[in-house]
Amino acid sequence: MKFECIANALNLRAEPRGTVLAELRFSDVFEVAASKANAEWVHGAVLSGVSIGKKGYVRRKWLIQRFDSPPAIAPLDRTEAARIIAKRTVEFDGIHYDLGSKAKTWKELKKNGYVDCSGWVYLLGKELIEGYQLTAAPSELYTYSDEQIINCGSRTKTIISGRYLSEALFQPGVLVGIDFAEYSWDRGRPLDIDHIVVIGQDESGLFVSQSSSNGAGVNKVPLSKWLSSQASLIKAGRVHLVDLLSMP
Repeated sequence: MKFECIANALNLRAEPRGTVLAELRFSDVFEVAASKANAEWVHGAVLSGVSIGKKGYVRRKWLIQRFDSPPAIAPLDRTEAARIIAKRTVEFDGIHYDLGSKAKTWKELKKNGYVDCSGWVYLLGKELIEGYQLTAAPSELYTYSDEQIINCGSRTKTIISGRYLSEALFQPGVLVGIDFAEYSWDRGRPLDIDHIVVIGQDESGLFVSQSSSNGAGVNKVPLSKWLSSQASLIKAGRVHLVDLLSMP
């Protein structure tokens, strides 16, 4: 699997956190075995740039997946996904945010009154998996935000980031992970993702559905407004999109 470097300078090491062997620069191509492409540190070979031909380890968070043609999501009817996400977002508008809080059912969520971003995505994802009769196990989403993106991306072989993110990809049923900053609690994550949202749609158009501390809990933001507010992070390769409905 091929990746692009998104750092101006990225150390290539003999082992994770080990001796520096060489350097990758912005847009250099790095190839990694697909089965080992989503760890915190990945081993591979440099395919372009000043260090071409050299092998070693780099941190995964400084790489984005490379595509030879524009990436796409599953070409299917997303009406049901839009309906589910819109309905639940309105229904649970009064639910508050609490980091680490999760529920396994909507009934449990209503009783608890609190949920974090990954807990919200889990419940929506579980209903979407059932609604579209996907073979993926909902338990793959019962985890933190970074691993939700990694698990879905590993199944679909596609995590779309950086310059490959076109507005047309943001459709009902896709999950979007964001690396806002370095936090003590997200160290060691492959993509350093600390927030996750899901795209929905209603009569007003496409929107982002999330459980956010800034929004006091479950809320929705018009997609156009959200894309504008996250433009710098998208450009920096710190926003990652996977299509839940593309999972087998």
